[in-house]
Amino acid sequence: MSQENRSAKTFPWDYQIGDENFQKEPWILSKGKENVTIEKNLDNKGFFYVQKNKDRRLSLNPLQIKSTYDQLIKFGYKLRK
Repeated sequence: MSQENRSAKTFPWDYQIGDENFQKEPWILSKGKENVTIEKNLDNKGFFYVQKNKDRRLSLNPLQIKSTYDQLIKFGYKLRK
């Protein structure tokens, strides 16, 4: 089975206002005391910022952010509601 088929089909940023699972930005994934924040990069459309706790904020392209999100879920992080 390819990596693409195992990944989440819908990501939090794919939902629109009115969808059942819609959440406003930023999206925060938590595991214990660790938090990872994901938000859209308004300066570079299609790109996202990701930041763990108070570490440096990184800009990722759409493919990188989807892969990162999948890895975080596999490592036990949960999306805050």
